[in-house]
Amino acid sequence: MPLQIISYNAMYHDLVYEICLKTGNAGAGAEHLHNDPMVLGHVYAGPYINLEPESAFLLEDEMGVCGYIIGALDTLSFFNKVKSDWLPELQKQYSDPTESSKPWNKDEKCIHLLFHPEIPQDFPEYPSHLHIDLLPRAQGKGLGKKMMDYFMNDLKLRGSKGLHLGLGIKNQRAFHFYKKYGMKELKRDRNSIIMGISFE
Repeated sequence: MPLQIISYNAMYHDLVYEICLKTGNAGAGAEHLHNDPMVLGHVYAGPYINLEPESAFLLEDEMGVCGYIIGALDTLSFFNKVKSDWLPELQKQYSDPTESSKPWNKDEKCIHLLFHPEIPQDFPEYPSHLHIDLLPRAQGKGLGKKMMDYFMNDLKLRGSKGLHLGLGIKNQRAFHFYKKYGMKELKRDRNSIIMGISFE
């Protein structure tokens, strides 16, 4: 079967969570960093496939799903949906880690974000955003660019005028990939870099 990009549907829910965990350490596996295999996905994948599945696409090869690209058409309205429709149920399942229990492990850092989500920065010229994760077997083959092209074309058709994304300050491979793709740096701090691209 040739590689293909397919629309997300609920039967792939667990696979998306699995890929999130297997790429959650700057593109490498994060399985050894988490005792709870779901919590990373609850923060970085679950909101998208549950609240905006129309903006989620999967990469499939002969072995099955090997990557995804997920995001939001309008970042600020999506964040409001996350707060009202996604986090309350998860907050019933977890306990917010206390300041006195620091230093927190990776699970506790994710759980903290379920109770205190990071407020997205407002980039009016780049209202959409995305996350892309590919398993190692799909990396380094130009597939990330194909998925980005597909995703951005979909956003344009739905009226977006631009997109931004964040990456860890140490993820130089991703930084060079996005720069080569045509994105420009919008902001950086000691932990992360925000990059954006305009469709207009």
